[in-house]
Amino acid sequence: MNIISHWLGAASYRVVVLNIVMLVLLLALVGSAALFAVVGGLCLLVAGVAGLRRAIGASVRRGDGRRAAFDRVLVWLPGAAALALGALGLHLAVNAPAGSALQLAGMLLFGFELVMLVLPTYEKPVPVRAA
Repeated sequence: MNIISHWLGAASYRVVVLNIVMLVLLLALVGSAALFAVVGGLCLLVAGVAGLRRAIGASVRRGDGRRAAFDRVLVWLPGAAALALGALGLHLAVNAPAGSALQLAGMLLFGFELVMLVLPTYEKPVPVRAA
């Protein structure tokens, strides 16, 4: 048991990934499409709002009004893509026939994209040393 707790404690994001995996598995085992839609939608909403705050903060922090459009896209596109793909996964998980490959793909896509939305919160900036 000590090996597992040591492995989980080595990186703060591992616990979050494990919690998301357990949430998706629990929702899949319950088998209620309505419950999956409500809980999944709320998870995407919370992660989307947190991502929006991060993107706004990064835009304000880095910007002096002269940023290139490509730099703005690099700040906003990953979160927007993860949110859209998470919503697609949730749609597939809820609306595909029970036990089908589409439902399984939707659950996997939803879980993966939820992790992608949450992980930037746990990234620690690497200190830069002057040469």
